[in-house]
Amino acid sequence: MKQWEIWKFPYPSTDRAHWFVILSQSAWCDNEQNPVVNGLLCTTLRPPGRELKAHEVRLDAADGMDWDTVVKCSHVHELPKIRATECRGPVTFPRQQKIARTLRACLGLG
Repeated sequence: MKQWEIWKFPYPSTDRAHWFVILSQSAWCDNEQNPVVNGLLCTTLRPPGRELKAHEVRLDAADGMDWDTVVKCSHVHELPKIRATECRGPVTFPRQQKIARTLRACLGLG
C-alpha cells in the first residue's frame, strides 16, 4: 500500500465496499506498527455528467476506475490496513495535485 493508491475497503459495511484514495505517506503505510491509514472515500458519479461539488475531484479510466468516480475531499477516513482487499493502482499526478488543492481548501489548510 502506497500514498495515492486507490484501495477497496468494506465501508460502510462488509457487504458494501468502496474505493479510497490513500493519503498516508508510503513510509507510514509500510510500517507494520501502524495498523491504520488515512483515505478519501470514492463514489460513482451520479447522475453521470453532473457538475462536481466544491469538495469533489473526478477520477476516470486514467486513474484505474471503470466509470466516472468522485473523490470526496471533505472528510478524511481512518481505515484499518488489514481490511484492504484490492488495489486499482495510483491516481494520476495531475489528479493528485487537484485532490491536494481541494483537500486544503475543504479543511481550511491554506
